[in-house]
Amino acid sequence: MAKLSRLLDSALRVGAVLLMFALLACVVIGVAMRAVNNPVAWSDETAQYLLVWTGFIGWMIATRRRSHIRITVLLDGLPRAGKKLAETVIQLAIIGLALALLRWGWPLIGRNWDIEWVSLPLPAGLIYLPIPLLALVVAAQALLAILAVWRDENLDQPTEGGQVL
Repeated sequence: MAKLSRLLDSALRVGAVLLMFALLACVVIGVAMRAVNNPVAWSDETAQYLLVWTGFIGWMIATRRRSHIRITVLLDGLPRAGKKLAETVIQLAIIGLALALLRWGWPLIGRNWDIEWVSLPLPAGLIYLPIPLLALVVAAQALLAILAVWRDENLDQPTEGGQVL
């Protein structure tokens, strides 16, 4: 399980780096082509879509590292059993969100697959492809968090790369 977790984390990091380089390349190409008075229409739209994908992969990475912002003032005042119960309810709500993303993500992709981008002959459904993957990662991480809570592991601290402010 730990090996699979490390493999997923590595894949997410590689994906984030590749997306950032692609985004940078699109923006640089767009700026350079405007500078020589020969703008290309596809660079702006492609950069916008890559930014959306980068946001999704950032969400997945933050979920894996447990580094999303959490306001714990109410949880901190609860007894240990109350904290466990509250954390379980929170994680179940996250699973509910993930299931909603999974349920409506595929139809969203399908409804937009026959629509082309404005500047390139690519399906607009491509922009929504990360949604089902995100839903699976978020749901799996929430399930792991529930298991960790009931095994009395410390969930107050984020994993490597996360921060406590």
